[in-house]
Formats: sequence, C-alpha cells, structure tokens
Amino acid sequence: MSRSLVLTSLLVPALALFAAACGTSDAATPAPVASGKAQPASTGDAKAICVEVFTRNRTCTAQYIPALVDLRAKYDVPAGIAAEVAADRAGVIAQANQEWATDSTPEAIDATCANIAAKLTPADQADFGSVQACLAQQDCSAYTSCVMPYFEKRFAH
Repeated sequence: MSRSLVLTSLLVPALALFAAACGTSDAATPAPVASGKAQPASTGDAKAICVEVFTRNRTCTAQYIPALVDLRAKYDVPAGIAAEVAADRAGVIAQANQEWATDSTPEAIDATCANIAAKLTPADQADFGSVQACLAQQDCSAYTSCVMPYFEKRFAH
C-alpha cells in the first residue's frame, strides 16, 4: 500500500489551511529567507504563504517529518499507519523522508501550492491569523510544535 506520507491526503488539505491564512490576493512572491532563517510573509498571497510553509517544512525536515508521522499514526491516516509506526517508527520515518526528498523540490512545492491556492474555501480561511507566528519561529522545534496543531485539525474531523 502506498501511503505517500507527505503530500497525499494530508498536506494538500492541511496546507490549504496555511495558505488561507492571508487570503487569495494576486500579490507577488514569498518573503525572502535571510541568513537561513524563515521570515513570515508580508503579503496576502495564498500561494506565497503555502510556498513559505512548504519551504520551512523542508528547512525543518529533521523535526517536521517525525512529527508528521506521529500525527498520522495518532489518527491512523492513512488507515494502517498506526500499526506500521508501532512496529517500525524509524522505517516509516525513513520512507517519509524519501518521499519528502521528491515532494519538497521547488517544482513540486510550486505545483502543489498552485493547486491549493486555486481550491481554497471560506472554511479554509476561517482559522489562521497565527500561521504567521509559526513562520516567524526561528527554531525548527518551536516551528514544528507551532504548525502541528493546524495539521491535527484536519485529522480530528
């Protein structure tokens, strides 16, 4: 069973939440990253926010992927992953990291974020004034802890 841990069935809907943080204007590009530290977006461009989130997730891969795997296991999404994580968490994380190597390329991020931005709903936009605070977190552990509750909302429903 393919369980594409990174993009399918989780990140696309979850990142729609992040992208919704600042609406869907036609503003230009995401804020630059200075000195290797993520900076929050200053525009309301949904795609730019999405790209920032994906880029930050990539920057924080060592913290982000294990947290994502654990969250997926907590809600057993996709079905069966809880048992797989219980049996071999390190193996599931290794597979997720392999998938993430492809899913986190600039081209993949751009395509995914264009798709997300095109499909935002009003419900997606209801909850995310604080995503900017997550993006402003300089420490990867703090950033990951900040963003995981947003992902979790998608699983809890």
